[in-house]
Amino acid sequence: MGSIRKPQMSESSNVRVFDTSVDYSNSKQIFKCVDMRIEHLATTPICVYDPTTDIFVSKDIISKGSFEGDYIKEVVKILQDNLSLSFVDIDYNEGVYTLAVAKFGREVIALDANRKNLEMVATSLVKGNLTGKVTLIWNALSDRVEALGFKHKEGNIGALQMESGIRATNDSRGDESSMAIVLDDLVPLLRKRSLFVKMDIESYEYKAMSGGKKFFEEVDVRFLLMEWDFHRTSVEGSRIIQFMTERRFRPVLPLQRLVSLNVENRNTWPNEIMWIRI
Repeated sequence: MGSIRKPQMSESSNVRVFDTSVDYSNSKQIFKCVDMRIEHLATTPICVYDPTTDIFVSKDIISKGSFEGDYIKEVVKILQDNLSLSFVDIDYNEGVYTLAVAKFGREVIALDANRKNLEMVATSLVKGNLTGKVTLIWNALSDRVEALGFKHKEGNIGALQMESGIRATNDSRGDESSMAIVLDDLVPLLRKRSLFVKMDIESYEYKAMSGGKKFFEEVDVRFLLMEWDFHRTSVEGSRIIQFMTERRFRPVLPLQRLVSLNVENRNTWPNEIMWIRI
């Protein structure tokens, strides 16, 4: 079994850094490992779930070579044009963005609450000789340090919706719960860096941002790619817009960055949006 390395990066004792040196190929959740293929990018191994139960992400990776390949190419293009940027991947599922960016040669800090995902990505990193490029953090994000439970998403078993207000458990495997930290806990690691952040937390984005006021003040976040599907009509959607615009970010189409999105019409925004610091 793998281990949790003692955090060296943060003032918070709750930050858990996952050991990326272990190959978990025999873990029952790993269906197989295949080559991730994205046009114009180098291939690298990626481990996937059974596509009969993971009908979106793993099925696409097996049949098409990747998931959200166009967005990944756009992220890599931005990194290519901005040589100082590091990449932060928040809730990475099978790790398509993490692995593509690491293979491109840029440093990645990747955070996920689901231990199964961590084991999958650690195995992919070992198989691709990329362990030195990625720091894996085994935590959820919230607006406070707390234990969070999971709601499993049918058809997308690597994605989890968080459930607040549960009691801390002795779930050492992390199959049903995880310890949440706040974004501000990551400031000591990231304070002197310029970042591209990808955030996909299944509707929990605003709670994560709320724990990051210091993070957005002291860390140079330049780009933030996030899922918008849950926020078109939610109260949290309007709060995210206020939070980001107050910090001088403007929303754009991810694949057409010159096209700004109208904050008055957030209910018409696409599933994925990008915030760019002005």
